[in-house]
Amino acid sequence: MRAPRRTVGALLALVVFALIGLTPALGASEPPQSSEGHVLVLGFDGADWRTTERMMDEGELPNLAALREAGTAGPLISTDPAESAAGWAAINTGANPARNGVPSFIKRTFFGSTPGANFAHVAPVTRPVAEMDVEGTVAVLSGGGSSQSILIGVGVLVVAFLLFKGLLRAGTVLSLLLAALLGAAAGYALRSASGSLPEEVPVVENKVRADGFWVEAARAGHPSVALQAPLAFDRPGAPGARTLYGLGLPDVRNSLNGDWYLYTTDTLVSAPPPKGDTRSSSSGTGVIYRVDFRKSKETGERAIETSLFGPVNWVERDRLKRELAELEEAAANAEDYASSREIVEQQEVVEKALAELGRDPGFGTKEDKHRATVPLRVVALEGGSYDVTIDGVSQTLDDGAWSDFYSVGFELGPLVTVNAVTRVRIVDTDPFQLYVDTLQYDPAEPSFWQPSSSPLGFSADVAAQIGSPYETLGWGCMTNQLKDELLDVDVFLEDVEFTMTYRRKILERMLEDGDWRVLYSVFSTTDRVQHMMYRYYDTEHPQYDAEDASEKVAFFGEEIELRDAIPAIYRQMDDIVGYVVATLGPDDTLMLCADHGFTSYRRGMHVNNWLESEGFLTLKEGAQRGDSGGYRAVDWSKTKAYALGLGMVYLNLEGREPNGIVPESEARAVLEDISARFLAARDEGVRVGSSATIIQDVYEGPEPWGSADFPCADLMLGFAENYRVSWSTVDGSMPLQETEGVVSPKPVYQDNTNLWSGDHASNDPNVVSGIFFCNRPVASADGTFSVMDIAPTVLARLGAELPSGLDRPPLRFD
Repeated sequence: MRAPRRTVGALLALVVFALIGLTPALGASEPPQSSEGHVLVLGFDGADWRTTERMMDEGELPNLAALREAGTAGPLISTDPAESAAGWAAINTGANPARNGVPSFIKRTFFGSTPGANFAHVAPVTRPVAEMDVEGTVAVLSGGGSSQSILIGVGVLVVAFLLFKGLLRAGTVLSLLLAALLGAAAGYALRSASGSLPEEVPVVENKVRADGFWVEAARAGHPSVALQAPLAFDRPGAPGARTLYGLGLPDVRNSLNGDWYLYTTDTLVSAPPPKGDTRSSSSGTGVIYRVDFRKSKETGERAIETSLFGPVNWVERDRLKRELAELEEAAANAEDYASSREIVEQQEVVEKALAELGRDPGFGTKEDKHRATVPLRVVALEGGSYDVTIDGVSQTLDDGAWSDFYSVGFELGPLVTVNAVTRVRIVDTDPFQLYVDTLQYDPAEPSFWQPSSSPLGFSADVAAQIGSPYETLGWGCMTNQLKDELLDVDVFLEDVEFTMTYRRKILERMLEDGDWRVLYSVFSTTDRVQHMMYRYYDTEHPQYDAEDASEKVAFFGEEIELRDAIPAIYRQMDDIVGYVVATLGPDDTLMLCADHGFTSYRRGMHVNNWLESEGFLTLKEGAQRGDSGGYRAVDWSKTKAYALGLGMVYLNLEGREPNGIVPESEARAVLEDISARFLAARDEGVRVGSSATIIQDVYEGPEPWGSADFPCADLMLGFAENYRVSWSTVDGSMPLQETEGVVSPKPVYQDNTNLWSGDHASNDPNVVSGIFFCNRPVASADGTFSVMDIAPTVLARLGAELPSGLDRPPLRFD
């Protein structure tokens, strides 16, 4: 692995701080382990109860069937909506979405006076380094003013004097002279290095506002470990709690689902680096670059010489912002016109450079012109192999082969290197196609601004224990690459196997250690496979093709047909459960949970079109066919409700919406009317709606319903089996058509032709319930199991004090 590069000044500072004990170890000490039994929670994203129950009854999941027989099993009811962001936040905290702050992946926000969709579980922010929980060298440098430089210099002088005098037996005068020189150099190095750190860093912020049960357990004196914990990043930890972050953690470019890259010699692609083609990626995460092999005059090698594009240089942006502020102050205090004009010209240069780096640091467009880069070189070898070199590290690959991890360092400044890991694959040779996976944060070289774990060094400890880097991106598996039809299904399944194998390896290592009282481990692969493979599994899906479904692929060491991919991933879940059960002691407690279940996504409803058909939404006069997005076709003066996100309906509420017309006194009547009509809706005679929930009746939080800050929707539509909101509904669009000059909404229902063929978001939570298992007999007060049962039950099992804000009591152990 390539060592991170440092400047001479940075190296001197590191040596100095190490000498005087200012650089603490990356690990964290834990309280002594209790002699009582362990509590283990295994999470399987999207593990559907009905599928699991059927496969148990058919003898395909023997370990889960044995667990059911020995203890308790049943459906686990998710949040409303039944999707991952809300579901995992509720599992972690035991609090409902209105209380924990995460109602969904999507929420309604306003752009001026117009509503629109925005992320609900995370937010891009720019955060001062001084407010970050930094340690070691960065902690010293971020506070390094003149007084601290002097203090460090004096400290080094004393230590150096004792070193020269005591160990090297130099004379007093010589020792004092050498120590003074070293102390002055250390003070200067600190002063210079501190100026190289940015004041602000772009990060992705977690919107969960309550701590996970494993953190609460650690605070109560019970050491805990959480692996790939969803929505756990960017939260305070606790002594004794070690967490590898999962869902929500971005890549090094601050992309939530992970940007990825395809370098191709295909002549039909016309966008070379740095721009690339992003239009071919409907998910918005892929970039395709046109490249060419060119023969070197010196070596005769046929090679592609290009670059890999990392984050926007936010260190340089921060420096330019500070320079611009100084110039603005200088211009205000200029003594004459000539000096003022000179400063203004300098300002224009800096402003242009700043604009080129993007308005929002680190969250710019996909265009890569102003991003940090490392060299990428591909050499065609005799025999059909290729030498792929990234950032000076070479690997030789055959067609269809995956590389090992590359470690890549994007230098943004003297003290800031963004360390990433990635893998590549030769996808094709005619035309040549090189797939480069997401640039994920290197767990072995954690960043202080967007760490992959808590404490900071835990990710590196895990890498050392398993002898390899591993994936850190919160959204595991290449769903968008397959959704965009830019990678084949067999490549997607290879990646699923890779991801699940590494996560299992980490889990097994933690089970071997046993230095914890609580262990929480989450696998996302059950969810990803079902999202992408239902079109092979469901014979009634509009995309089902019997010949395609019978295609054979290698998956976890066996040859399966594509129609069997979903059962196969459940069998892998069963195998993991069997391994964990075999490690349990007589006093240990094991629980399995899922954030939601699954169903086939055959048909979608354009909810805004349906609201228009029912008289709750009105088109404005003169609407054009191109007005389908951004509510441009809506007449707000006559509209009572609108939709966006995953089944969310909002009232055009007076006093809350900028153009609201529904008085609060009439709100419930309107919501009940929409609910009744949705439950009565039919698509060619088939029932579309299964539930409709007025959210203020079920969820309560610190913000009152009806306020602009209330995090949830007014009404949640719960779709029946095989239905979901349409893709266009998610961002609030309203597809329109024009017939003989008359613009009208398109038909309400539409087949799902997207390769994302299975889903759960916007379905009735009782239709897509997840799994619950416990190795002991347990029961709830109301006879059901909820995602909000896990946190209080774990803490009660430990004998820990329950935090305030829990929605349900712990389960009872018989």
